[in-house]
Amino acid sequence: MNRTSRLLLVTVALSFAVPVAAAPAPLLGISGGEGVAVTDDARAYLTNPAAIGFRYPSELWLSWRGEDEPTRFEGGLGSTGPFGYAVTREAEGGYRYGFGFALGDGPLRLGWANDLWVAGRPREERALDARAGLLLRAAPWWSAGATVAHVFEPSFGGARLPRTYTVGLGLRPLAISRTRAHGAGVRFSLTGDVTMEERAALSTARVRFGAAIEPLRGLELAFSGSDHGAFTVGVNARLARSGFTVSRDEREDGTQDGRWTFSSHGGDDRGLSVPRSERRVAVVSLGGNLDDEPLVGGVTGGGGGRAARPVHAVLERALTDPLTKGVLLELNGVSGMAQLEELRPRVQRLVLAGKPVVAYMEYGGGRGDLYLGSAATRVYASPAASFDGLGLRVERRSYRSMLERFGMRMDRASVGDFKSAYRNFSVDSTPPADTTVIQTMLRQRQELFVTTVSGGRRIPAERLIAVLDGRSYESRTLARLGVIDSVGWRDEALAELGRLTGLGRKPATVDLARTPESRERWSTPKRIAVVYAGGAIVNGRSGNDVLSGATMGDRTIIAQLERAFRAPGVEAVVLRVDSPGGAATASYLMDHAVERLKRETKKPLVVSMASVAASGGYFMSAHADRILANRHTVTGSIGVLYVKPSFEGVYEKLGVRQEDFDRGDYMRAFSPARSWRPQDQAAADSAIQRNYRTFVSRVADGRRMEWFEAQVYAQGRPWMGDDAVKHRLADSIGGLDAAVDEARRLAGIPAGERIEWLEFRRPKGSLLDRVIGSWVRARVAETFDLRTLEPLQTVADDWVTELD
Repeated sequence: MNRTSRLLLVTVALSFAVPVAAAPAPLLGISGGEGVAVTDDARAYLTNPAAIGFRYPSELWLSWRGEDEPTRFEGGLGSTGPFGYAVTREAEGGYRYGFGFALGDGPLRLGWANDLWVAGRPREERALDARAGLLLRAAPWWSAGATVAHVFEPSFGGARLPRTYTVGLGLRPLAISRTRAHGAGVRFSLTGDVTMEERAALSTARVRFGAAIEPLRGLELAFSGSDHGAFTVGVNARLARSGFTVSRDEREDGTQDGRWTFSSHGGDDRGLSVPRSERRVAVVSLGGNLDDEPLVGGVTGGGGGRAARPVHAVLERALTDPLTKGVLLELNGVSGMAQLEELRPRVQRLVLAGKPVVAYMEYGGGRGDLYLGSAATRVYASPAASFDGLGLRVERRSYRSMLERFGMRMDRASVGDFKSAYRNFSVDSTPPADTTVIQTMLRQRQELFVTTVSGGRRIPAERLIAVLDGRSYESRTLARLGVIDSVGWRDEALAELGRLTGLGRKPATVDLARTPESRERWSTPKRIAVVYAGGAIVNGRSGNDVLSGATMGDRTIIAQLERAFRAPGVEAVVLRVDSPGGAATASYLMDHAVERLKRETKKPLVVSMASVAASGGYFMSAHADRILANRHTVTGSIGVLYVKPSFEGVYEKLGVRQEDFDRGDYMRAFSPARSWRPQDQAAADSAIQRNYRTFVSRVADGRRMEWFEAQVYAQGRPWMGDDAVKHRLADSIGGLDAAVDEARRLAGIPAGERIEWLEFRRPKGSLLDRVIGSWVRARVAETFDLRTLEPLQTVADDWVTELD
């Protein structure tokens, strides 16, 4: 029996175990179909405070009543976030003033409400009352709730208000189908509540039941009744940001009356209709380097950037939101080609869905702006825009001669002609193998860019290549060549989008990242965990290095993988790798953790490679069930190297005399004060060969290759995505979304079922780490003490991250 079924049985048992009593009289705004387990909107304040703020971020209900008596204003309910409030008019001219709140945003929520009762005729009286609520929603198709009214049993109107218990169960029969749970499943609900007073006889039990159905989206028909003959019928009409309810009550004594309720809410809803006044276009602004998460930079560069995932969410929202008719995509020097490769299909899907996208470049742009903009319906640039340096360039500097002037040298051992990391410290020029790799990758990057952009703009490739020579071009030149469509100011681009969407020259705009949606579903039990692994790999915990910036520690990633695999509801794990490698031992430990956790939990793991997943970044990925790479991903670089600086010549120039005392003929090889002798170089070469064979063996085992086959594509050579797939180092081309879909498939989750991402990101660290950097406390000395340099590394050369 699974966890959801056990919770359901416990809920049903509680429903029958608690003595119950008569249904309460109809309350303000109750229109039928509500219950302690079902109500989600502002009415939750009255039925179950644990549901306050569940559906909308803010809301206001105003109600009037009248039929057997003159129409009168009955009061109002409201909520702001998890806080709810009420002002209602009671019998005999009295009033209720209330304030409540809800806690929790997962399957279990708790709530509390305080009411101040003020009596009118025949005498004025006040009493403070309290209610508690619990809400359990562990599956899309059932919900359980419980409330305790009059918690402290106050006296009011000359009598004690007895503590009253209500438990209820809500069902959504259509949501049992996992593929319909978040569509048609939310449009039919059944509810049943039982209520009792403390110390009351079982014969006083009251039962209340109800149903609500939406035959049309936004039009709800509701009914509720009690075992004592009272009933309520109602019609709820919801629009995008407002609603109207008409209901009719019949009491146990046969009297009747009607209610009219108007509501307004802050979250976007899928209502009965979309008023023209509510239609708008979304504005999405992009600039800087896109990354999985912003990382701290170091002295040698790196860091910065903008998280790409929120941009994906905004574009997906624009695609599914009925109020949003198009997108103004403001581009300002956006980069990160692998991330842009994942974003571009989202722009294309918007266009194919009939939602125009107008790209606008106010200041100009680079390759990234043109790449993403080429998927848009129209591309604008301002008259002031300038497009500079649209070509590609990689610079390689050799430091051997400079180091020799100071008496320094870099001792180095590596396997494979293409394992080039740190080689520029021990050579005077770029070796032929490195030149071959760099030229190949420049050619591939150029071909990918030209093919994609010229195809998107429907222009000959030669016309685009003409402006990729590095010179500065004004926007009019690019428009004349067809690289962009028009030259104009932002208001002109917005007017063009208004024309394409039929919303006029000045369409309403919205920032969807700041405009929340309503929540209809009760839960999303199926989850895919995504662990983000970015930065240079180091032994120990993730942190920030003063030289290289953000680092990825094996202990941090393994701990996150443990939590991800074992978290409730997680069916599969995606490991998102964006790393050029680093410490060999840490890489091996993470690879082993992946293999072990898959075996222990029987859950699949899919690796999604971002901009770079090379050397140690590939090592840690080797035992994934599937590996997906982008076309712009740099991966491979399978190899190991050993590096150690030597200051022996420096000490000689400075007149430093050193005497050695050791046990072991090869101990001097570890000293930064001694250069390697031929025998030390031979010993290092032998050790590197052993580690290289281990690395290749792990790749062969994980990728189900013969050792010699894996070794052919190792040799330290990095590969672009398509070549990695060709050589079986990756399984297919695809970004993070595709990796999540693949994980879903391997876990047996139907394609139509809604899932939830459980994301594990880089720990923020202490306040000191975040404000002034962890290096202030300890890492400065660590980083600059070259004796602590990790000698055995699986790292790709730094130029692989410079190709964007």
